[in-house]
Amino acid sequence: MEDPVQDGVASPATPGTGKSKLETLPKEDLIKFAKKQMMLIQKAKSRCTELEKEIEELKSKPVAGGTDDIIKALTERLDALLLEKAETEQQCLCLKKENIKMKQEVEDSITKMEDVHKEFEESQRNYVKEIENLKNELVAVHSKHSEDKASLQKELEEATKKQLELYEQLKFQGDSEDNVKKLQEEIQNIRPAFEEQILCLQKQLRAATNEKEKEITHLQEVIEANSQLYQKDINSLQEELLQLKVTHQEQVKELMCQIEASAKEHEAEVNNLNQLKENLVRQCEATEKDIQEKYECELENLENAPSANHEDQMCPLVLQEDAFVEQVVNEKVKHLENTLKELESQHSILKDEVTYMNNLKLKLEIDAQHIKDEFFHEREDLEFKINELLLAKEEQSCVIEKLKSELEDSNKQFCCTIEQHNKEVQSLKEQHQKEISELNETFLSGLEKEKLTLMFEIQGLKEQCENLQQEKQEAILNYESLREIMEILQTELGESAGKISQEFESMKQQQASDVNELQQKLRTAFNEKDALLETVNRLQRENEKLSQQELVPELESTIKSLQEKNEVCLVSLSQKDTMLQEFEAKISSLTEEKNIFVSKIKSSHEEMDNLHKKYEEEEKLIKELREKVEQTSQYNSELEQKVNELTGELEETLKEKDQNSQNLEKLKIQLKTISEDKEALSSEVKSLYEKNERLSSEKNQLNRDLEAFLSQKDFMLKEHLSELEKKLQLVVTERDNLSTLLENEHVQKLSVKTQLYGFLKQMESKISEENKEQDVANVLQAIGESLTKINEEKHSLIFQYDKRVAELEKKIECLQEENVVQYEELRSLLRDHEQEKVLLRKELEETLSRKEVLQSNLLEMKNANEKTRLENQNLLSQVEEASQKLCSKDETHGVKEQCFVKELENLRLSLEQKEAELEEVKAELLSLKDTLEKSPVENNQSSLVKELEEKIGYLEKESKEKEEKINKIKLVAVKAKKELDSSKKEAQTLREELESVRSEKDQLSTSMRDLIQGAESYKNLLLEYDKQSEQLDVEKERANTFEHHIEDLTIQLRNSTFQCEKLSSDNEDLLARIETLQSNAKLLEVEILEVQKAKAVADKELEAEKLQKEQKIKEHASSINELQELQLQLRKEKKQLQKTMQELELVRKDAQQTTLMNMEIADYERLMKELNQKLANKNSKIEDLEQEIKIQKQKQETLQEEMTSLQSSVQQYEEKNTKIKQLLVKTKKELADSKQAETDHLILQATLKGELEASQQQVEVYKIQLAEITSEKHKVHEHLKTSADQHQRTLSAYQQKVTALQEECRIAKAEQAAITSEFESYKVRVHNVLKQQKNKSVSQTETEGAKQEREHLEMLIDQLKIKLQDTQNNLQINVSELQTLQSEHDTLLERHNKMLQETVSKEAELREKLCSIQSENMMLKSEHTQTVSQLTSQNEVLRSSFRDQVRHLQEEHRKTMETLQQQLSKVEAQLFQLKSEPTTRSPASSHQPLKNLRERRSTDLPLLDMYAITREEGEGMETTDTESVSSSGTHPQSLEQLLNSPETKLEPPLWHAEFTKEELVQKLSSTTKSADHLNGLLRETEATNAILMEQIKLLKSEIRRLERNQEREKSVANLEYLKNVLLQFIFLKPGSEKERLLPVIDTMLQLSPEEKGKLAAVAQGEEENASRSSGWASYLHSWSGLR
Repeated sequence: MEDPVQDGVASPATPGTGKSKLETLPKEDLIKFAKKQMMLIQKAKSRCTELEKEIEELKSKPVAGGTDDIIKALTERLDALLLEKAETEQQCLCLKKENIKMKQEVEDSITKMEDVHKEFEESQRNYVKEIENLKNELVAVHSKHSEDKASLQKELEEATKKQLELYEQLKFQGDSEDNVKKLQEEIQNIRPAFEEQILCLQKQLRAATNEKEKEITHLQEVIEANSQLYQKDINSLQEELLQLKVTHQEQVKELMCQIEASAKEHEAEVNNLNQLKENLVRQCEATEKDIQEKYECELENLENAPSANHEDQMCPLVLQEDAFVEQVVNEKVKHLENTLKELESQHSILKDEVTYMNNLKLKLEIDAQHIKDEFFHEREDLEFKINELLLAKEEQSCVIEKLKSELEDSNKQFCCTIEQHNKEVQSLKEQHQKEISELNETFLSGLEKEKLTLMFEIQGLKEQCENLQQEKQEAILNYESLREIMEILQTELGESAGKISQEFESMKQQQASDVNELQQKLRTAFNEKDALLETVNRLQRENEKLSQQELVPELESTIKSLQEKNEVCLVSLSQKDTMLQEFEAKISSLTEEKNIFVSKIKSSHEEMDNLHKKYEEEEKLIKELREKVEQTSQYNSELEQKVNELTGELEETLKEKDQNSQNLEKLKIQLKTISEDKEALSSEVKSLYEKNERLSSEKNQLNRDLEAFLSQKDFMLKEHLSELEKKLQLVVTERDNLSTLLENEHVQKLSVKTQLYGFLKQMESKISEENKEQDVANVLQAIGESLTKINEEKHSLIFQYDKRVAELEKKIECLQEENVVQYEELRSLLRDHEQEKVLLRKELEETLSRKEVLQSNLLEMKNANEKTRLENQNLLSQVEEASQKLCSKDETHGVKEQCFVKELENLRLSLEQKEAELEEVKAELLSLKDTLEKSPVENNQSSLVKELEEKIGYLEKESKEKEEKINKIKLVAVKAKKELDSSKKEAQTLREELESVRSEKDQLSTSMRDLIQGAESYKNLLLEYDKQSEQLDVEKERANTFEHHIEDLTIQLRNSTFQCEKLSSDNEDLLARIETLQSNAKLLEVEILEVQKAKAVADKELEAEKLQKEQKIKEHASSINELQELQLQLRKEKKQLQKTMQELELVRKDAQQTTLMNMEIADYERLMKELNQKLANKNSKIEDLEQEIKIQKQKQETLQEEMTSLQSSVQQYEEKNTKIKQLLVKTKKELADSKQAETDHLILQATLKGELEASQQQVEVYKIQLAEITSEKHKVHEHLKTSADQHQRTLSAYQQKVTALQEECRIAKAEQAAITSEFESYKVRVHNVLKQQKNKSVSQTETEGAKQEREHLEMLIDQLKIKLQDTQNNLQINVSELQTLQSEHDTLLERHNKMLQETVSKEAELREKLCSIQSENMMLKSEHTQTVSQLTSQNEVLRSSFRDQVRHLQEEHRKTMETLQQQLSKVEAQLFQLKSEPTTRSPASSHQPLKNLRERRSTDLPLLDMYAITREEGEGMETTDTESVSSSGTHPQSLEQLLNSPETKLEPPLWHAEFTKEELVQKLSSTTKSADHLNGLLRETEATNAILMEQIKLLKSEIRRLERNQEREKSVANLEYLKNVLLQFIFLKPGSEKERLLPVIDTMLQLSPEEKGKLAAVAQGEEENASRSSGWASYLHSWSGLR
């Protein structure tokens, strides 16, 4: 009785939990939940019903003395339970309310948290946006700054370039005048030597060119000879290859023929074998039969004699016979096996031959490839030589090309003048064409309008025609509906034929008249249609005539106008011809001018040469300047090194910054993941809270000890949850473990619950009511305690949430303050940047032009430094935030550690409590055991003890698991400590990185100051270039004005093209709209027509239904009249009956008197019976009529309903029709508007086209000009390139000369210095000598000797000097030649390298090709082998299939033969029976066999209709002439008809002993007739037999055809092979090759013998003419498989 109470207790808890979770559950889970609830309700209902049944049974049973006590006890228990239930329900309601309050509080706290989070996120976003805006502003400022800087740099560069140019020009002008004179003198000295050298070189060149030409010709001859030889070799090899291929093909064909022949022989042998086997089988069967017969005979003979002796004699005889038969069979089998082995050996030999041929072919292919490779290598060598020669040729062709380019320039000038003339002619032609097109358009527009009107008329007529056709179709439909009605009526009338025959005839007449009327209508409609068609044709003709008549004068006028225009054009052309002549004269004058110009150009070239000489003089100055440039470049390189060092440092800082940012991002990601995990955990916490609430609701039914245990468990779970909330970082790793633990605990709880329920159920019978009351009270107390604990926990949770919210608010405030500080710092930085920008601009104005590159680098460095400063500041702020976060994390870790310690202490306490509880339980168990031992019932107690022991074991296991969990938690705490240490270490590393970044920042700031000081030194030099910059600006303005002008023109062109495109697109849109409108109009018209059709159909149906209704009403009226008449007749008959009854009563009274009266009464009774029968019949008829009336009424009602529905549908159609008409009117209006718009648009389009064409012409003119300019540009570029090359060459030569001259100058200076020193020493000596001469008078002879010696020495010195100069000149010449040769050598080396690369690439390509060819060859070989294997497998398959077919055919043949034999035997038996029957059989006796015959005939007759069945023409069914059977058309008379014919009047036979003459004659005639009839029947049976034989033949042929089709479908799977075979058969000439293909075609297509014969004739060439006439279809049309 406690089960329903428990359910009642459990149920209130579930709805609350359901409501809390139902909102979050998905649809499928909700459905499952609902189903579970329904199941629970059903279970509860079933239990209730069971309990009610038990109560009723108890009530129904006789009440004893003890039952009253039981009932009282039960009622008391029930009352107690109800009270408990009420109390528990109240407590549950209280708990629910508290739970709802708690939930609301939790939700409020969560919403608060979410709001705080949102505010925090919004503030973060705002700050991020502000930071981004500031960054964008900074970027914009930087970009502006860089643009300003770039513009200033460009201006400075241009100014410096101009200054340099002016400076150089001034220097050139100054120094050139001095140097020109010196150089002219030197050149005059050097020129003769140079001229001699040039002549020598020219001679050498000529000789070298002649030698080269000779070598080239020789090489070409050699190449040609080699190529001819190689070609001959190739041709011979190809011929050999072809011959080999031909021989190979012939061999293959021969082998194929041999294979086919062997296959045929094999098939023949197989057939022979099969025949032999069949013969053997037959012989064996015959011998077995003979032996059996003999054996049976001997057994019969020997039955009398003693059995033992005879059996001994018989056994050896039988064994001998069996042995003899087996020997014969074995010999034949051996013979067949030998033949098979021979065939297999032949086949293997053929295969070996085929493989040998394939190997030969492969070897030949390999040889051919080797030859090709050798030829290819030789060819490559020759090509290489030819390429070298061609390169030499190209060098010579360069000179020719230069001359050609000059010629082309002159030709182009001439072409330009001709093109201009052509353009003028084209423009005139285009104008003429435009005028003609305009005339045509005007002419066509009028015609089109007339055509449109005519088209509309034709369309109207067509619509009328269509309407008439629709009416005709409707009439036909009506006719068909009437016919259907007729057929229905006929079926109805067939049932009541006797009654309503007259009405049926009248209906027929009416229908006939209706049909006639409809036919007349149809005829009139056809006539009207013909008339309309005639009118349409007439109108078309008139329209054509009118159009011709109207067109003729207009055409004549247009022709005249065109002729006049043509004359004008001719006049203009003649004028142009004259103009052309003038132009030609001008061209001739221009050519003369051109010649003059050419002469001028030559003179200018000479001047150029002079200028080149001057240029050489000026190059010396350039060298001096270059030395200065080198010095400056060294200075620049030093500065660049410094810059590079700075950039390296910057890059390092940037890298460090990137690393920091990456670390920050990682930290952010970790924070995000932690927040997500936190949210997940909060959701899990909610779900766990819900679970806990459910568990608390279910715990009400448990005992004290278990309740305390479960409450402790819940407490543990809550502690776990609080830990999970605090451990945000550890949750990621241990989430899965916690979920598994929760599941295990849930399972354990469920198992505990089930065990407890079982325990309670078992204990119910034993425990007294008092104990139960005490248990309930204890349970209620435990629930109260748990509630208080839950409230305390909730309060603590709320307190913690408040704390957390306060902390978060504090953090947000801190962050806001930090953001404000950052914002102020950024603003201050911006101001600093603006100040720096002003300073930089001032510095830029004062910088030098030569240091522009350096300055740009410095500015970039500044920008980078500024960015790094900002980024460093950001990093600092981020690092500070990170440090703060780390601090907070440290704090949280500390808090967590404290919590862990507390939790551990709590767990220990709980463990101690549990151990104490376990001890208590054990003590209780011991006491229970003692009590149980005392009690008399031992079996139940032992089971209870076992259960309790199991529970104790289970509790011990749980306690062990709890200890394991505690150990795990300890491990987690250790891990948390380790993570804290690692995070502290990370914080220290971050701080160290921060310090390093700050130190780098200080270094950068110092370097920047140094750079700024260097930049200030360039301020003074910028003032000098201000004037030149102003001049530059003026020139720039001029250039800009020109550019603007060009841009305006281009913009105008673009605008015009854009407008054109716009107009064209608008035009297309309008056209599309018009088309859509037209299509809509057409659709509407179609809909209107459909509606009209539907309306007409509905009208007709209405009319038909009205007619039917009228007919039904008439029928109803007639039936009512008939009813009334029948009722009147009934009344009359009733009256008569009453009268007769009265008379009968009178008669009965009289009947007592006389017997005659009795007779009369009997007659009257008969009459009464007849009258009663009539009455009954009439009553049945009346009932039938009433039923018919009811049916008619129902039909009438249905018709009325249909009428109403049709009327409503008609109204709907009319409404739709009106709407569609309105739409049509609207569409027509829109069409008219669109047409007007279209005309306007066309006019606009025409004007725009004119403008477009004009603009296009302009564009074309511009394009031509552009092309000319580009061609000129290309020429100038080419000229510039050539001049630059020449310039470079001359420059290099001149540089060499300059260096040589400088060296000479130095040597001369050294010599001069030496000479001056010698001269001074000489002076000293002379002075000494003069002094000596004054002192001493020396003889004059010595002085004369010294003079002579001196003169001689001076002469020697002069000669040596001349030799020295010569040697120096030679050296210079040699050096220049060496350099030229070296340059040529370099170019040749480059070409050689290129050629080598090309050859290598070609070799690689060719190798790849070779590899691909080899792979293809291998593929072909594999394919060949595959095809051979496929052919062999196909051959084998065909053989097997053929054998199967032969077997099938033989079996079918046997079956058919057996069936035919059976039929023949039956027919013979029937004939024999017919003949054996006596001719003189009485008509009564002959009646039954005749009936049988008739029945048989009726069964046989359907076979005759086989020819009437239409069958598809199959194979061989083209010419099947069926014999017309006479008996099928007209059957002979039956026996009954003959006997009952009017000639013989047979009477029933009289049983007289003697027959009269007349009777004998009658019998004779009857017998003769019966004999004739039997003869007729015999003829019929013979005819049927013949027909059956023909049918059997046809069926056989059909079966064969079907089998062929099936086999054909199998063989036609390889269609490609079939196609190839058929193509060969078609294209080959008649002869042996065609005949070889016949068996293949036969096996593939499974031809019939006739078709085989025809194909053989075609192959031999007998039916060539026939095949020409009939074509390919003559022997392919009958193959049903290919249809």
